[in-house]
Amino acid sequence: LRFLNCWYNYHSDDELQAYLRPFLESDFPGEGLEHIGALYYNENGLRISAVMTTMGFNSIMFFWFTVIMTCTVLIIRFFKGLGTSWSEKTHQMQRQLFRTLLLQTLIPIVCVYLPCAGIINFPIFFPISVFPNFVSASVTLFPLVDAILTLFGVAQYR
Repeated sequence: LRFLNCWYNYHSDDELQAYLRPFLESDFPGEGLEHIGALYYNENGLRISAVMTTMGFNSIMFFWFTVIMTCTVLIIRFFKGLGTSWSEKTHQMQRQLFRTLLLQTLIPIVCVYLPCAGIINFPIFFPISVFPNFVSASVTLFPLVDAILTLFGVAQYR
């Protein structure tokens, strides 16, 4: 269903091709005709279908962020309510594992999801006329940062 929504509301029609061709030709001469993008404005004004599709994607992301935050709060409450049922070393190790897990959840959000969401959402408010190199750099950096975090995040376990 999401695929059909994206296809019918974000598909690369003649209007989108005509609008983006100068930007793609300046950055990638002779290439770049197959692209994904949303044209939010045309000569008639705002294209509601593209905005509504973007808001649908945003609601999906907001739902999963809410699930992540709810689970985080529940786990923190669980750790505070444990009392003395674990030894101090076990409790420290579980805290380190949980902190590492939280950072491993935040790193893809910061390095992948938010930059990609920004590239999709920012053209609603102002035109972007440059190729989003920042997004490709942050997506490329994600595996490196995640691996380093895992190596150094849990010292108690080693």
